[in-house]
Amino acid sequence: MNMLTVARPRSLDAISALMSDGRPLHFIAGGTDMLIAGRLRPKDGILVDLGQVAELSGISVVGQHIRIGAATTVARLAEDPVLAARLPALSQAAAECGAVQIRNRATIGGNIAEAAPAADLLPPLWVADARLEIRDHDGSRLVAIADYIASPGRLITAILLPDPDPAPKSGFAKLGSRRELTISKLNLAMLMRQEGGRIVDLRIVAGAIGPRPQRLKLAEAALGGRFLSPKALQLFAKALSDEVDTAIPTRSSRVWKRRAIVGLGYDVIAAMTGHSPRHPLFAGAA
Repeated sequence: MNMLTVARPRSLDAISALMSDGRPLHFIAGGTDMLIAGRLRPKDGILVDLGQVAELSGISVVGQHIRIGAATTVARLAEDPVLAARLPALSQAAAECGAVQIRNRATIGGNIAEAAPAADLLPPLWVADARLEIRDHDGSRLVAIADYIASPGRLITAILLPDPDPAPKSGFAKLGSRRELTISKLNLAMLMRQEGGRIVDLRIVAGAIGPRPQRLKLAEAALGGRFLSPKALQLFAKALSDEVDTAIPTRSSRVWKRRAIVGLGYDVIAAMTGHSPRHPLFAGAA
């Protein structure tokens, strides 16, 4: 009878050796999803504790990329000055991800691998075109986050974010059942540049309107290439609502989400362009 054993590797090479063992591997880092959901532990194979693999933690700038080890905690994402300057959407999402105790244990790799529809870190990573460094028994390779599918025995070892200079503006907002410590019922990440006041290179990704994050190309087209104005924002608002109608046409939450997403969209655009959401621009667009 096969029994579950525990391994505590100290290096990626040691993990690769475990992958050649042939038994099923079950990776665990922060373990917060298992604790909260009360899941049963696996019955056989190897439970691989990633907590002692130093190569899996840390944030660094490597060439034209920011490299984040997959076992880096959500708390560290929220506090890192490089991310705050280069991709504030990810810092903001991390800062709103659960309670302090959860952020101190939960990891970015675990958040990606769990792939919950309401995961807060996924929309900022999608909007930034993140790539994942994946390791399995065949070796290592890079996968676009939008193409990633969790699979037994595959380990996310790092996340690579493009680091252009100058960095684009980005932002994140979420809506839950209460103001603090809430699971997202809707979240939104954006990334953009401005040239002479005109919005360009706009990317928008929403969470919790489907099983995976959704790229909102209609909303991007509605505001992209325009100057910020009440008319442009009206077109943007309609496009956001239409995106929700398309994504969840038969769900009861469609009625309120098609309105709520407009508020989130205005909040993020206002923050990225240095305005208050109460600025007359947004009042005129409502």
